[in-house]
Amino acid sequence: MKHKYEEVIEAIINWAITEKYKPNEKIPTESELMSLFNVSRHTVRRAISDLSAQQYVYRIQGSGIYLSDWKQNSIHLKKNKNIGVLTTHISNYIFPDIIKGIEDTLYAESYSLLLSSTSNNIMFENSNLKNLLAHKIDGLILEPTKSAYQIHNLEYLNSIISQNIPIIMINASYYEINVPSLRVNDFNGGVMATNHLISLGHSNITGIFKVDDSQGIHRMNGFITECQNNDIPPSKNQILTYLSEEVETILPQRIEVVLKSEKRPTGIFCYNDEIAYMVLNIAHKLNLRIPEDLSIIGFDDSMLSKIMDPKLTSITHPKEQMGIDAAKLIIKLVNNNNQFEDSDSILYEPSLVIRNSTVSL
Repeated sequence: MKHKYEEVIEAIINWAITEKYKPNEKIPTESELMSLFNVSRHTVRRAISDLSAQQYVYRIQGSGIYLSDWKQNSIHLKKNKNIGVLTTHISNYIFPDIIKGIEDTLYAESYSLLLSSTSNNIMFENSNLKNLLAHKIDGLILEPTKSAYQIHNLEYLNSIISQNIPIIMINASYYEINVPSLRVNDFNGGVMATNHLISLGHSNITGIFKVDDSQGIHRMNGFITECQNNDIPPSKNQILTYLSEEVETILPQRIEVVLKSEKRPTGIFCYNDEIAYMVLNIAHKLNLRIPEDLSIIGFDDSMLSKIMDPKLTSITHPKEQMGIDAAKLIIKLVNNNNQFEDSDSILYEPSLVIRNSTVSL
């Protein structure tokens, strides 16, 4: 939970970023700020003191509080290079490997890292972008939040771009802004996974996809395309979609309904290995044998795929290599005045790792 003075700081920084007040323009007085934010004079003074230390504001004795030329100040204040890293998650699934690649590469070049996550929540992305701007970053590695939707925080990203601060995106991209991206070819991965099940004789197959991220949309499109190419007609249970917020609530119930249905699938392609693990546990609860009764394939070739019983067939994700490549690219752009070309973007081609969770029908 934020302290009151932090809310005041965030609001005034937002005024600066959105240019509600211009550099060297007077902002509300202490009394006006107290009334505006419903806080004490002590809270206002603490916030102004912190903002003054960050060179966002300055006082003129007997006149008031003024907004600094904070963009120009940030140029002079920069000594150590700071790279902001904003991902949807930090500590779980494949993200520690991605972040390790970024961290090791940045530290080897004496760069500092400011790490935060959005929990795939648009409002958290908004708040974290504000905080990163306040820290005067030299570059930003961003994993877009809910990338299947229209961008919601364009204003803050444009503010970063206007300062010639490099941005690169990983795992997905916002099409509204032109910056390099490092992504897996999710469409081809979807085709590859679906083709594997079909090659084993499965025609009654289900795909489970998260549809608020572009990765899930691309994987689903690969699944649909490969089914169509093999004349597999759509069925009621062929595609199961979900949103990030439904993973622990609605999705398990819907998976159980599919697995209990009279025409339950013989093969399932899952958005990622975490969903495959969920399907495995539900199948075990229903006394379905894997892979004899149900073949399961995941995506990302995470650590989960290697410890599941049976071990999971999965599509690869570069993980740590993506982190290394992202860090190298952001360093290059920082040192090269943010001059980038289309060739700086990377589209990783996935591969299929066959284990014991899939078998011929």
